[in-house]
Amino acid sequence: MKKITYIFGDGRINKLAKENEYAKDFYYGYHLMNQNSNYNTQILELHTAIENKDEGSKILLLLDKFLNKLTFLQFHFHEIFKKYNYREIVNSDILIFSTDRLAISFFPILIFKKNLKSIVITMGLLKEHQKLKSYQKILRPYILKIFIKSVDKLIFLGMPEYESAKEKYPKFSNKFEFIPFAIDFKFWSHEDLNKNKFAESNQILFVGNDGNRNYEFVKKLPKHLTKFKFKFITEQISSNENLKNIELINGNWSKAVVNDIKMRDYYKESFLTILPIKNTIQPSGQSVTLQSLATGTPVLISNFDGFWDPSLFLNNENIFLVDSFDIDIWTKKIEEIYNDQIKLKQISKNGKSLVMNNYNLDKFIEKLNKLIKDIN
Repeated sequence: MKKITYIFGDGRINKLAKENEYAKDFYYGYHLMNQNSNYNTQILELHTAIENKDEGSKILLLLDKFLNKLTFLQFHFHEIFKKYNYREIVNSDILIFSTDRLAISFFPILIFKKNLKSIVITMGLLKEHQKLKSYQKILRPYILKIFIKSVDKLIFLGMPEYESAKEKYPKFSNKFEFIPFAIDFKFWSHEDLNKNKFAESNQILFVGNDGNRNYEFVKKLPKHLTKFKFKFITEQISSNENLKNIELINGNWSKAVVNDIKMRDYYKESFLTILPIKNTIQPSGQSVTLQSLATGTPVLISNFDGFWDPSLFLNNENIFLVDSFDIDIWTKKIEEIYNDQIKLKQISKNGKSLVMNNYNLDKFIEKLNKLIKDIN
C-alpha cells in the first residue's frame, strides 16, 4: 500500500467533517484516492500545523523571508521542518502538492530522498514578472530549474501554460502533463433552483480574488448597466467605494466566508457570471467558470492568452468570450445575452454538458492515477 500525502495550505481539513456542505473541487481527487484500497492517503496542511515558536522555526522563518526576497519565490522551510510535518513527509511514498508555491521548498528533500516521488499541480509558475530586480532575474530561473529537475511530474491546468513550459524547458518536457482543473459536478449541478431563472433574473455575478481579475473594469460596468443587479463576491473591492446597483459580499474560499452551498445558490440566482481577466499565461478564472457552467449559469469571460482549453470552449456555443476591455463592447454583449432568452438557455445547456463530460473529478482522478503508476 502506497502512502500518499497531499500537501495543502489552509482551508481543507476543517471542511472534511461537513461532507455534504462543500464541493470537493480544491482537493484534487483526494476523496476518490482515499477510497482506493491501494493507497493510504492523508492530508498535511502546512500553515495550520505551525504552533511552536521555537528558536529553530524563527531562524528558518528568517531564512524563508531572505530567500523570498532574493528569488521572488515562496519558501516554507519553517513549516516543512517542524518535527511532525517532516516525519509525515519523509515517511510518505508520494507527495501531491496543490500548488507549486508550497512545493518549491521541498526540492532539497526530493533531491536527497530519491525514493520519495512527487507530483506538483502548478498554475502561474512560469508567469513573467515585470518588476523583478536584476539579482532576482538571475536567481529565480536558476532555482526554478533545480526545482523542476527535483520533481517527478508537474501538472499544468491550462494548455497554453503547458505548451509554454515545454518550449521554455524542453529538457524536462517529459515531466510536464496537461490535466484540466476538475470540479465536483454532482455538487454544483445539484437540482435546479429555478427552472425559469433566465426569464426572472436580472442578476449578474462576479467572483474572485486573484491578481489577474480586472477589478477596476468590473466596478465600471454597473454604471453602464443600471437595469441590472450586480453581485460581487470578492475581498478586492472595498465596501466604501459607493457603488450603485451592487451587492458586495466579502468572500474568500480558504476562509470559508461564503460556504459552497451559498455560493451554488448565488450562481443559480444569476443569469450570467462575468470574468474580466487581464492578459496572462496563467489559467485564471477556471474554477469559477466551471462551477458556474455546472449550475447552468453561462459565463462571459475575457479571451486571454492563458485560457485553459480553447479547443473545447467555443464562443457563442458553450461560453461567451470578449477580446478587449472596451466598456461599450461588454455592455452591448451583456444586453444582447439577456435579451436573447432562447440562445441563453442553449448556451446554458451546452456549457453544463461540456463540464459534465470533460471537467468532472472522475476524469481528473483517472489521469492522476495514471501519473502515479508512471512514476512508480
